[in-house]
Amino acid sequence: MKHTFYYLLLILSINYFTSCSTDSIDDLKPPKKDPISVVDPSDDPEEKEEEKEEEDEKEEDEEKPEEETPEVAPAEPEKDPTASCNDFDWNNIVDGKITIDCVVNMNGTIVNIPSNVTVEFAGGDVKDGTLNFANYGQIDGEILNSSLELTGDVRLTKDEFEFIPSRWDITEGKVSDEVARDNRDLLEDAMINIKELGANKFVINEMDAFFNVDEPQVNILPSDAAINVPGDFTLKMTNDTHLRMQPNGSKRPTLLATFRVSNVTIDGGILHGDRDAHDYSDGGTHEWGHNLRISASKNITVQNMTFMDATGDGVDVHAYGHTWDPHYTRSKDVFIQFNKFIRSRRNHISITDGHDIYVESNEFIDASIHTSNSRGVAPGFGIDVEAVRGTDPRGPSEVAEDIYIRNNTERGGRLGAVTVHTGDKVTIENNKFENNISYSTSIGTIIRNNEITGIIEKQTDRGIAIVAGRSDRYDRNVDNKVYGNTVNGYAIGIVMNNKDLEVYGNNLLNCKTGISVGTLRDSKAYDNVIKSDRENSDGIVSHATVEYMDNVTIGGNSRNNQNLIEVTRTPLKFTNVNNKPGQEAYKLVIQNYAIRSRNTSTINKSHGFKLSGNLITEGGIRLVDAQNGILKDNKITSTSSHGIRLDKGCRNLEISNHDISVASRFKCITETATDGVNINVTSLKCNN
Repeated sequence: MKHTFYYLLLILSINYFTSCSTDSIDDLKPPKKDPISVVDPSDDPEEKEEEKEEEDEKEEDEEKPEEETPEVAPAEPEKDPTASCNDFDWNNIVDGKITIDCVVNMNGTIVNIPSNVTVEFAGGDVKDGTLNFANYGQIDGEILNSSLELTGDVRLTKDEFEFIPSRWDITEGKVSDEVARDNRDLLEDAMINIKELGANKFVINEMDAFFNVDEPQVNILPSDAAINVPGDFTLKMTNDTHLRMQPNGSKRPTLLATFRVSNVTIDGGILHGDRDAHDYSDGGTHEWGHNLRISASKNITVQNMTFMDATGDGVDVHAYGHTWDPHYTRSKDVFIQFNKFIRSRRNHISITDGHDIYVESNEFIDASIHTSNSRGVAPGFGIDVEAVRGTDPRGPSEVAEDIYIRNNTERGGRLGAVTVHTGDKVTIENNKFENNISYSTSIGTIIRNNEITGIIEKQTDRGIAIVAGRSDRYDRNVDNKVYGNTVNGYAIGIVMNNKDLEVYGNNLLNCKTGISVGTLRDSKAYDNVIKSDRENSDGIVSHATVEYMDNVTIGGNSRNNQNLIEVTRTPLKFTNVNNKPGQEAYKLVIQNYAIRSRNTSTINKSHGFKLSGNLITEGGIRLVDAQNGILKDNKITSTSSHGIRLDKGCRNLEISNHDISVASRFKCITETATDGVNINVTSLKCNN
């Protein structure tokens, strides 16, 4: 046993030392001697060194562990904003926002939104419920629709709102009267609600819908039944926006209106009246159905719109009440510009009360024409300024003044382009018209720099391009001017009437008559060029209805190329002027015209005239039953007539300082009758 212990101790010691050694068994063997190397003289030691370095680098690369590619977490699927999420968490408020990124059906419930929170649109929707905002709430307009009610303190995040008809239950296309009335209420209510939410611009892109606006108008105004645009608001539409009047039998329907509001812009869109589908069967003219009424409104802009087929007018501008009413409110600062008007049954635009109204750069087409289903109705103009004055002792019923009609075009109308039936201080300038311009009762109206071109027979054979006054209005037309206009191809260029009228600087071309002078007082026509090669064309003539011409001057202060008459028939022809009792002191002066025509100028049955300083070539002057007249300082060259011919009934004539040349078969001055009385001829230079 004793020896056994020693043996065991020896074995453990050997095992300990061998396990702790760092050398392998081979290393413990004696080292071997290196074999003797034989060096090849061709070996390059540097090259061998480079090869060794390359091998070492290769071994190091092989020893490097391979880099592991990091794992990429799979992307979360995009959320579908059109998907339903009935478990939507309204308490999930991040940075003061609740994000609507799915379709939330509230199922008629009410959700309270905390203060200072914005409900943000992210492609989703909210339906059938109420959002009640505490304080300073905001919501994106894209979320709004007819089934979502907003209460509390909330505003839209933007000033502009886009109206999508399908989200507001608008039914497009042909519909029943009931549905069309719902359309009207839905659109008007939407505009009112959007304004209350703080937006001021309401945008409609694609929509084509009918609107019923013919409620029984017993105790309401026509605008009450219309779609009303609120104040401080812009309604923006496009050429894809069609508002159509539901066909009806009402006498005063209105499609769109502003009533006693301010700061409204209606921009774009197409408004359709119902003229060819209207029911006229109950009698009357049905002339008051308008596409747009502007009633007692201020700072209104109507632009880039198209007005079609109004039963009455495309646009009507008027006041609320009469001038003597306590509630009388006028329209003011109205801008109607860059619009197109087509086939209005009455007028394209009527202005019956208002001031500072601007009608600019519009296109007027086919005003009041007859169609296969409806006939045009009077007045029948592109623009009609027509305030009702009446005879009420309290004053005029309406007042229309300070109106500017500029840079418009007109064609195809049934009667005229512009008429100022009753209105003051109306400026009509720089327009291009086919039909005429006229005024009947006006103070301070200016017609200037317009182009009026006759196209069809009613214009070229019977039409009057510019009608300045009416003979039956006498002195109610005052301080009016017609100048710088160009008229081409009309039967008559300009008709002059009434008082204190100036007609000057006009070019009247290819007319049958240049200027027709009616009953006139304290007026002038000068520097007008009248040229026509039409058969039987006349220059300046008295109108058939003339009653008198008192203190009237035809021609300028000096002879120049602007006082020119070149026609094929009678250059000057005045008949029945100032020959009635009480008109003995009335005066008509014709002076400083250059006249070229082979025919004579004639003064017939007229009194109180003076012809002076005129240059007459080819024709002469003929006087018939002419009394109390003066012919002075005229130069006459005639190859086709006597210089001055005095026929029967002439008396009290002064003929002086003439230079007359005639062909040998004619006389410088001749009397064809023996009843002439007190005819004095002095200082005659005669060449024949």
